[in-house]
Amino acid sequence: MKKDKYPPPAVQKPSPTFLQIISTDYLGQNFFIMTFAGWAIYFVDGLFEGKTTFLLLVAAAILTPVGLLTFYWRYRTIVSTFANGIEIEGEVVDVETISTGRRREDRILHYEYNVNGRTYQYQNRVKKNSFARKVRAGQQVTLLAHEKTPHIAFIKDIYLEPL
Repeated sequence: MKKDKYPPPAVQKPSPTFLQIISTDYLGQNFFIMTFAGWAIYFVDGLFEGKTTFLLLVAAAILTPVGLLTFYWRYRTIVSTFANGIEIEGEVVDVETISTGRRREDRILHYEYNVNGRTYQYQNRVKKNSFARKVRAGQQVTLLAHEKTPHIAFIKDIYLEPL
């Protein structure tokens, strides 16, 4: 019997894409927008005023790196949790609906879960997709939590829902 030279490839865990994160995660979306919003305001102000405002230039120059760093942190937190985290069961404790205007709503999902015998509570504001619409208090959900940061957990199906 011939032995394989190489071990079988590791099974890759599903992870949300860049677009899934910015379209689903409230913080991720806002940090991403922060990167460009200052420049948009700066240029639009210049078009309407006929000249640019130094204060807006400074604000845009500050918001860009802050937005990039905070978005990168949030993005890495989500991707790392999906790649290296453990699947656990949790219970949705409360669901808040936030109206964002024009028939759009976000959801703040509060849930509890156990990691290594310790109970954690986490809340996450997400954009309302078809899975988030169905989540109810008392519902059991599959979460992903990283053992190094068990105080942060994400509902798996919300982030992996196809766009």
